[in-house]
This record gives sequence, structure tokens and C-alpha cells, in this order.
Amino acid sequence: MSALLTGKTAIVSGVGPGLGKEIALAFAREGADVALGARTESYLKEVRAEIEGMGRRATHAVTDITKVDDCERLVRTALDDLGRVDVLVHNAFASDVFQPFADVDLAHWRRIMDVNLFGSLQLTHAVIPTMKAQGRGSIVFVNSMIIRKVLPLQGGYATSKAALLTAAQALAKELGPHGIRVNSIVPGWMWGPSVEMYFDMMKSQTGKSPEESYAEVAAQIPLGEIPADDECANAAVFFASDLSAVITGQSLDVNGGEIFH
Repeated sequence: MSALLTGKTAIVSGVGPGLGKEIALAFAREGADVALGARTESYLKEVRAEIEGMGRRATHAVTDITKVDDCERLVRTALDDLGRVDVLVHNAFASDVFQPFADVDLAHWRRIMDVNLFGSLQLTHAVIPTMKAQGRGSIVFVNSMIIRKVLPLQGGYATSKAALLTAAQALAKELGPHGIRVNSIVPGWMWGPSVEMYFDMMKSQTGKSPEESYAEVAAQIPLGEIPADDECANAAVFFASDLSAVITGQSLDVNGGEIFH
């Protein structure tokens, strides 16, 4: 164990069966204690048990990041149960409704923005006082390759994530003097429960087996495979660790080379 995060405490939002879980587990493997936030408590309890089984401390709070009280409760839970907050990772998100812009009810776009942009900023707002008091901290936003490779029918999601990237850069400028770093990881395709489910769902529409769908996507990736959720989680570990102590305002693409930026 390299223990890159020994002595650190992290909050991870959006802990579900995919990337959020893998980030939380990766942090625990690297020596961090972890406070977990998500709307579904069963996921939180499951991941908390795994972390505690690894010998690390964990706590959780049911959290809807669009609610101020929930964001403040998650931060307070981390401080009360774990003593400090060194890292905040934003993984909670809302996906698109997959409709043409001409047909979409813009209330859907507002909801996506409320979660992906304002919800993330709201949780950030809640953690800033304790990071300022400590004189250091690392904030990591999980963005998406959709900002590099814009696709039709996903305009609301792409717009929200592009706004989030700019917000992260603005925060890096403002919070840097307080020792707080702000960076973004930008995953592309990620092999895990969500993509597996998607490939299974697409079988009835395209007639392609999940294996065929995987091969089709992997063929577009220079490394020849879809990066796994746990591999993408390592990028968050890097930004949380002291290996990136002088890096802020940056975005790191994690896509096997599908898109260069």
C-alpha cells in the first residue's frame, strides 16, 4: 500500500454502485477516512461497511446536494465523526433527458444545472470555512468527456458540465491563496455497473450483444479497452494527494486516449 492519503479525511458525494463507490474505496485503500454522501442510504451503508472492513473510519449522511441543509449536514457529520475535512470529491450528478433541444422542456435543463452545477457549488460552499481554517484542502470535481465531445440529445448535461469546469477554474483562482486547490477529472467511457446496464439495454434496440457493444467502443480508444471505474478513481486520488500539491485549476482527461485535450 502506497498510502498516499494517510492522515487525510475526505468527503465523497454521489456514492452509488459506480465511480463514487470506487473513489471512496480507493481513498480508503490509500489511508484516508471517508465521509459518504448520497440520496440512497443502502448504498451508503454498503460502502461504509466495506471501508470499515478495510480498517479505516467511515461515516455517512443521506444527502441531496440541491438542499442546503443536506450539504451542511454532510460536512458537519464529517467534522463531528472524523475530525476534519481535507478533501471534497464531487461525484453526484444528474443525467440528461436525451431529447432534442427544440422539443425539451427547459425545466429539465434547469434541474440538471441545479444538480450538476449549483448543487456541487453548494456543497463546496459548505466545506470552505473548515478548509480555510486549516489553511489547506483539495476539491475535486468529476466532470465528463461530454465537454470535449459534445453529442446531440445531451445538451443539458454538456452545458452543466462545461459550466462546472469554468466554476472550478474560478474557484481555483479565489481559493488558492487559502491553500485550497481545485481540480477536475474528466472521465470518458467507464466500465462498471452503469455501462454494463446500458449495453444490456441497447441489445434490444441494436441487436448487438454487450460484448459487441464493448468491442465497438473499445475500438475507438487507443489503449483498446474501456477504462474501469476503479482505474478512473485513481485520478481523484492523485488530485487529493500531495503528489499534486502545486497543481490547481487543471483538468485531467481519463479516457484511454479517446479524446486528446
